[in-house]
Amino acid sequence: MKQILWALLLINTGALAQKEQTRPGSEYDGVAGSPYLYKDWVKGTVYYKNGRIVDQFKLRFDCARNFLQLEFKGQSFAPQVTTITSFVMYPKDSKDSVIFRKGFPAHGTFNGDTFYEVMQTGKAPLLHLLSKSIIEKKDMIPNATTKYFEEEDLYFLVVNGTIILLEKGDREKLARQFPEQEAALLKYMNDEELKMKTAGDFRKFAAKYNELVP
Repeated sequence: MKQILWALLLINTGALAQKEQTRPGSEYDGVAGSPYLYKDWVKGTVYYKNGRIVDQFKLRFDCARNFLQLEFKGQSFAPQVTTITSFVMYPKDSKDSVIFRKGFPAHGTFNGDTFYEVMQTGKAPLLHLLSKSIIEKKDMIPNATTKYFEEEDLYFLVVNGTIILLEKGDREKLARQFPEQEAALLKYMNDEELKMKTAGDFRKFAAKYNELVP
């Protein structure tokens, strides 16, 4: 018990983290697939506005709710996310870390409290958001439905204080989103034969854009 209370104090930045009142993920019972970025809890580091850095917990990120969960000694907690600026996850069997930050400009239903994966930094940072939505589909059996998670990868560039959702799968439409660099970007995508559907393609596109802007 003392260990759990100590853990709560570590993530307290003005208000205690709230222990989840229901079994984590119970709201997804009956939905095929997983709402989480990674199925299992992984090691991570959480950064707070007041400068506190916490790495004693395991993390899990709920993509459907854009929600961070913490775990300590088998107990899961909902942290005070308003006090968190960013967090890093260290996936198992991977040398790479995954960095999430919030505080970016609003776009549609996304706002300053939305956590994005930061794929690249620079003058125009590249952000990634794995969106998961619950889809309900009617079955052939009367009054029966099937629920499942539908995934969508969204990529953004932050340009001069504006967040831009990047077009996927169409080089010409994507290039037109940046009129001043349109010709150079289109030539680059054509020369590299980028299909603009994968994370790798968007990393290359963002790197090229950052080369072109003054």
